[in-house]
Amino acid sequence: MAGARPGLTVFTYHRIADPASDPYYDPVISATAEGFRAQVKEIARRFRVLTLDEAIDRLRSGDHPDRSALITFDDGYRDNFETAAPILRELGLPAAFFLPTGFLDEPSLPWWDEVAWIVKHAPARRWEMSLSAGVAPLAIDLIDGPRSEAIRALIAAILAETVKDVKTFLATLADRSGVAPDSTAMGRALFTDWNQVRALTGPASGLAIGSHGRTHRKLATLDDDAQLDELAGSKDVLRDRIGREVEAIAYPYGWPGAFNESTKALAARAGYRVGFAAIEGINGPGSTDPFAVRRLNVGSGDSPTLLRARSALHATLGRSFL
Repeated sequence: MAGARPGLTVFTYHRIADPASDPYYDPVISATAEGFRAQVKEIARRFRVLTLDEAIDRLRSGDHPDRSALITFDDGYRDNFETAAPILRELGLPAAFFLPTGFLDEPSLPWWDEVAWIVKHAPARRWEMSLSAGVAPLAIDLIDGPRSEAIRALIAAILAETVKDVKTFLATLADRSGVAPDSTAMGRALFTDWNQVRALTGPASGLAIGSHGRTHRKLATLDDDAQLDELAGSKDVLRDRIGREVEAIAYPYGWPGAFNESTKALAARAGYRVGFAAIEGINGPGSTDPFAVRRLNVGSGDSPTLLRARSALHATLGRSFL
C-alpha cells in the first residue's frame, strides 16, 4: 500500500460479516473477520496507523511527513464492536467509529438493509413498484431474475431520489412481497448500543468516536437549520452519551451532492475540526481541505493485495482504475 509520496490514507469500513450468509444489504459488508484481519495487518505493515486525534492534527496543519493511515468505520453496526474492535485491540491498532446517533437512540433497520431483507426473504414472485408520478413502475421478478438484481434496482431508485416517500415505499414493498421485518427489534440487534460504545472506546483504548449525523440523511438536501440540527445535535448527543467532545464528522453518504460548501461551514460552526467525505483519494501535504477529507472505501472484494494496489495508485497517480 505504499505510495511514492507521503500523505494520509483514510480507509472506510462499514460492516465486518460474511456476505454469503448475511440477511441484509451485501455491499455494506466491507470484509469478513478473516479478511479484515489480513487487511489491517497489511495496513500496519505499510503505514504508520494514526489515532483520530493524530489524524485531525495532521489534517488541520497540512503536515504529512510520512505515509500514514487512519482506519474508520461508518454507521455504527454492532459487528464493528464485536468483531472488528477485538481484532484491532489484539493488533494494537487505533481506529475511529462514526455513529449516527439516531440509530442508537431509536433503533430500526435503515432503508437499504430493510430493502435487502425483504427481497431476500420474499416468496418467489413478480410484482410492480410505483416510484413517482410520471416514472414507469419498477418490475420486480424473483422467479426468473436474481434477487440481487432486484435489490440493486430498488436501492438505485431510492438513492436517485426517484422514490419521494421512502417510508411509504418500504411499506408497499413489504405488502407486495408478503414479508415484513420487525424493524425495531432487528435494528436493535444489528446496531451497537451506548453501553457497548462506552465500554470499548475511550482515550486510552485508541478507539475513538465521531459523528455520522443524527438520522443519516444527505445533508446538502436540507436547509441550513436542518443541517445544523443534524451536525450540532449529533455532536451534543455524543458528548452527553460518552462524556467527551467529538471533533470529527463523517458526512452521511459523503459523495459530491451529499454535502456542500454550506455543510462544511456549518460543520465548522458546530465545533467540528474535520469532516470526512466519501470521495476517493489520498490526503497529501498542504493540499487537503480539512472539511472534505478523502477516503478509500473498502469492499468485500478487496484483498490485501488489491487494497494495496488501489492506495498506491491513488498516491502516485491521483486516481485508481481498480
